[in-house]
Amino acid sequence: MSFFKIITMDAPTPYERGVQYGRQAAEEINTSIAYYKKKFEKKFTWDAVLDYSRKFQQATEEFDRDIADELRGIADGSGHTVEEIMAVNARYEISQFDWKQECSTGICFNSHTGKNYLFKNCDLSQGVKNHLVVLRIVREDGFRAIGVSEAGQLIRDGYNNCGIGLVNSALTSKEDGAGMAVPGTVIRKKVWESRTLEEACRIQRNAFRTVSTNMLIASRDGQAVDFECYPGGEDEVLPRNGIISTGNRFTVNPSRNRVEDPDIDRGKRLRELLEEYGGRVDENTLKEILKDHKGYPSSICRHISYDHSTVYSIIINLTDSRVYICPGNPCEFEYEEYVL
Repeated sequence: MSFFKIITMDAPTPYERGVQYGRQAAEEINTSIAYYKKKFEKKFTWDAVLDYSRKFQQATEEFDRDIADELRGIADGSGHTVEEIMAVNARYEISQFDWKQECSTGICFNSHTGKNYLFKNCDLSQGVKNHLVVLRIVREDGFRAIGVSEAGQLIRDGYNNCGIGLVNSALTSKEDGAGMAVPGTVIRKKVWESRTLEEACRIQRNAFRTVSTNMLIASRDGQAVDFECYPGGEDEVLPRNGIISTGNRFTVNPSRNRVEDPDIDRGKRLRELLEEYGGRVDENTLKEILKDHKGYPSSICRHISYDHSTVYSIIINLTDSRVYICPGNPCEFEYEEYVL
């Protein structure tokens, strides 16, 4: 498998950076839209989806004009309408696709080595593999960032040169429902652009949402908060012995869970593996941990189950500003290093 296409966005304005994204990833965005158009057909006509998208775009305009401008740029650069681009960004809010257990995330702050890490195995449908990209952002004000996304979507998981990293994963609660709110991809983008952990947390705490999600935010200096978000609020989880580990479950209030992974608690398994190393984790250790197959095929390194598998893995060395991305199962493919 080849490594994902790198999209460089270094123009002066959000709109122009969006145009750069759209032009460079036009083929992948075509694939992404076609993929979700087919998935939406299970519940909606495409015209109905675009009607929903217009409302989500309006909510985004009110939330952050720069992000809305970037989305318009992606649309213009790729030759699509902004409603089509928003459909890809708000795909879960619009449809609430049948949820499958997906993604394992965590942080590890090393007491012995002084190195801090944020990481994730991203488990999604096999079809997503065909339109994943790496985004590299460079702004005139000195802000830089790198991360992974589905083509046409705003950044999903990544790190910025202010020392703020973000990885997210799915949660599903009994409170989830239809409605209009700022899409989770837009909130992630705003959080991801934060210059301090306090700023990132403030944005997350003030977010109104109609569906649940998990947002794990960490900083270079060894601070982290995991947000177990649901409509109407969020529960916060802080590091315990330098570790946070998640596996698609509400842990502060388990009664919120609508479904649970029946095979294995991947968050608990991840903590077990990290604790075995007693604060001496490095990139190579994490690469091995993220290959773990206990509970196969629904393991940390997930193999095809209900059409889902690990489609990429990301390890962020928060201390040294290095990002490692693997284009598939870590047990099968190598990581490529990116220096921020």
